Amino acid sequence: MAAAAVVVGSLAFTVPAGAEGGLTLEERLERLERKGEQPAGCCDTSELQRRLDQIESHIKNLPFGIKLGGGIATSYQYDLNDPDSKQVSLRSFDRDHNSFTLDLFQLQISRAPGEDGVGFVTKVDFGKLAERLRSDWDGDGTSGNVAEEQNSIEVQEAYVTYNFPGLPDLQIRAGRFVTPIGSEVIEPWANPNISRSLQFSWGIPFTHVGATASYAFGSQASLMLGIVNGWNNVVDSNDGKSVLGSLAITPVEQFSLLLNGIYGAEQPDRGDSKRGLFDAVATIKPIDNFAVILNYDYGNESDLHVGGNAEWNSFSGILAYDLVDTFAVPVGFALRGEYFDDSDGTRLPTVHGGGFGKYQNAWEVTTTLKIVLAEGLMFRTEYRYDKARNDLFEKSLVGLHNDVRDDQHTIAGELTYVF
Repeated sequence: MAAAAVVVGSLAFTVPAGAEGGLTLEERLERLERKGEQPAGCCDTSELQRRLDQIESHIKNLPFGIKLGGGIATSYQYDLNDPDSKQVSLRSFDRDHNSFTLDLFQLQISRAPGEDGVGFVTKVDFGKLAERLRSDWDGDGTSGNVAEEQNSIEVQEAYVTYNFPGLPDLQIRAGRFVTPIGSEVIEPWANPNISRSLQFSWGIPFTHVGATASYAFGSQASLMLGIVNGWNNVVDSNDGKSVLGSLAITPVEQFSLLLNGIYGAEQPDRGDSKRGLFDAVATIKPIDNFAVILNYDYGNESDLHVGGNAEWNSFSGILAYDLVDTFAVPVGFALRGEYFDDSDGTRLPTVHGGGFGKYQNAWEVTTTLKIVLAEGLMFRTEYRYDKARNDLFEKSLVGLHNDVRDDQHTIAGELTYVF
């Protein structure tokens, strides 16, 4: 409702109601469209196009530097294991088997820092993805037990930024924001593949609430430091805070390196147990429209109630290549491979739950084909194969017990639109 009020209010400012004989925006647009439908040669339609472009510009660029955007993602997925639960094992967002799914409708409202140095970003998510962000809204260390954690609406980001006068490269930020850790992101359309990696799903946080300070050293390097509640915490579950840091280096256009880290207490009501994570992402672009993305993570957690200390390692590599002019429409290909070593059994979930302390590792290979149908509109299809050291993937129900196997084949299709 707030977003609708902003849009309506902006139109009132940018397109006066009394202009052109008191016609409303809708009436003027309808009249322009009728002009454009007149027989060819009867009139010049360049004015129609100019006015339509102007209206579109007003909608996307609201008063006071405010910008409106977002996207829609819907998909279908089939698990060849055909699990009776209709849930695909070991996935964070794309869990639904043999079902068309509204994954995400996202509305973004933002303002880049103006002359006063003030800016903000908000992203509100609707759909299955919003349900599965695993956010802790009440500080009990779990997700899914209160209304804010169960519905299909999630405030993914909402933060304010401030750039100091005379120091435009120094920025502070406070609120809720997505993590800088990892090579993949929450929005489906911004990743090379449809499904998220095991590394993204189980090895790193999604969001933080807290404050950061960052400084850009020209276009080649930037540094960020911050204090946050922890991993996916809207309300902290203990008395400790976590330190978050990020260093981005881009010495040349063809290569960039991102180093991230987070350290702090993450167990509910316990400050003695500490979790640390180091993350490195290298992006190499040797030629136009081709990218190699390499991501390594090392994590550890101390003084757990069961099993003492735990650690995990993961590595992923993505090859992405776009053919822009070869076919009638742009197409692209992406190949991802990864390995996740959960040697202490604390990160990868199991069908039966639990499994703490049991040695486990898994790997997967994913191939994705992309077709750009129109500006902002993209169709993708994907095949993925997962393999685990021990049985992790549900197949079907046999008697009163789950039939679990050590591998899984899935195919998926996805349609996204970004505006």
